[in-house]
Order: sequence, then structure tokens, then C-alpha cells
Amino acid sequence: MLSTNIRSLIRLVLRVVLWAILLVFAAIVLVPVLLMATRAPALVLPSNETREQIYNLACSKGLSGGTLAERELIWRRRSLVELSHPIRVVLASQPYDIPWGYYASRPNPTSFHCPQRKQANLQYWIPSLDMPEAEIIYSGATNRPKERARPNPGPDESVVEAFWIVGYDDDRSHGRRSIEWLKGARQLDGRSPGSVEEHGLWHTVVPIGSLQMTYWYKFGPGEDVVIECYAPFRRCEGNVDLKDLRMYARLSFDKDAIPQHQVIVDGLRTLLSRWRTSN
Repeated sequence: MLSTNIRSLIRLVLRVVLWAILLVFAAIVLVPVLLMATRAPALVLPSNETREQIYNLACSKGLSGGTLAERELIWRRRSLVELSHPIRVVLASQPYDIPWGYYASRPNPTSFHCPQRKQANLQYWIPSLDMPEAEIIYSGATNRPKERARPNPGPDESVVEAFWIVGYDDDRSHGRRSIEWLKGARQLDGRSPGSVEEHGLWHTVVPIGSLQMTYWYKFGPGEDVVIECYAPFRRCEGNVDLKDLRMYARLSFDKDAIPQHQVIVDGLRTLLSRWRTSN
């Protein structure tokens, strides 16, 4: 009698173990199959788009770049865009067609036909005003990146980046007001103690906490310029009010280029005049 009960118990345990094995198998094999069956259809990515098709893509947020296929498609599309391809932007109610290669962050093709931009971020060499071969944000030395056509940039050559250029009516950051604030708060009038005139600019050193900030500045009927340089950094930031164009720009450039400040500002004007369009 006892042995019969033991055999029954063993059979029960074996059944439980067998069912457990079957349930584990179902979890490993059947559940993924069911999930794949209910998942939305996979995104079919184009593989043979022409340049003209890329130029005419509908406005969209673009791809996330989360998969290898998406990253390859983004790269392929961007590799087909000509550096000279114009991207429309409206600054101070005036349209400009800026070549794609001059953008510091070159727009993705899926944004070419989106509503017109009202600000631009640019990059250009001085003194030549050429476009850099690549986006300088990907360069290890953004002030003087080595390029195929410029393997050894000269001491007077460097890249200027315009973080943004906006028209007066579209200036969400109130950049012109920041120039006026700096002018008063830092006493940038050429008469404050320690102010010295050099390179056609006034400059003065102002302690900001534990750091020393050097301001280079000038104010005039055509433009206001305030350049800020923190002592530890190689690049400075410039605030420029282009009064004749009704635009404000925030620039970044090499500290050694301060004597070329007029080349920087006049170069920006020259480029904008090239890109201005009437339609």
C-alpha cells in the first residue's frame, strides 16, 4: 500500500515537471512569435533614391537613427546633397537662399520643405569666406580644421561660427537687449577705468566670480559689437547688431582673430548679400 502511494506521488511530480517544461518552452518560443504577429509592419526604407527625389522629400521629423538601416539611409541622403544646394531662410522679413554647406548644423533633407526658417546658424572661413568642408561641430579643432584644400591653415585663417542670426522681429533671445545690458552693466563706454583702445576696439577686463572676462567692444551707427573672452578658453563669443540689416548675430571665433573683427563682420554682410533673393 505504501509503495503504491509512493508511485502515485512520483507520477504526480513528473506530470508537474513536464507541464513546467512545456510552459517554459511556450514562453521562449511561442510568445515572441505571437508578438511578431501582432507588431506593426516593419518600416520599408528606400534604397535607390535619386538626388532630385531627396531634394523633394515631404516635410517630416525624419528618422530616429535608432537602427543601422536608418543611420545608413540618413548618411546616404546627406551624402547626395550638394554643398551648394540652397536652403531658404527668412531674416528680418527678407528671404535668403543659403547654401547647405554654409550651415553649421546642416539640415536633414526631410526638413527642406518644412515651413521657412526664421533663423540661421552658419560657418565660414576668414578671410576667404569659403564654406568648411565639414560641419565644424564634428571637428576636433573647430578654429582651424585641416581640410583637403587647406591642409595647413595659415595664422590668419580660421573658421567663424554663427550660433544663430535672427531678424529684429524674430529675435526670441532678445540679443539686442543683451548688448544694451552689457554696455551698462559692464560700463562698456570707453571711459571706464582700465579701458584701452586696440585693433579699433575698446577692451577692458572685468572679474566675473573667480574668472576674468575680457570685453572688446565698439558702438556705431552701422553696427554694435561686443566680444566676450574668458581667460581659459581659446574661442571668444561675439554679439553683433547689424543695424543696417536689422539683424542680430551671436558668433564664436578664435581669440587670435579679434584683430580681424571687421573682416568677420563685413564677411557676414558680404555672404548675406550674396544669398539675398527677391522671390
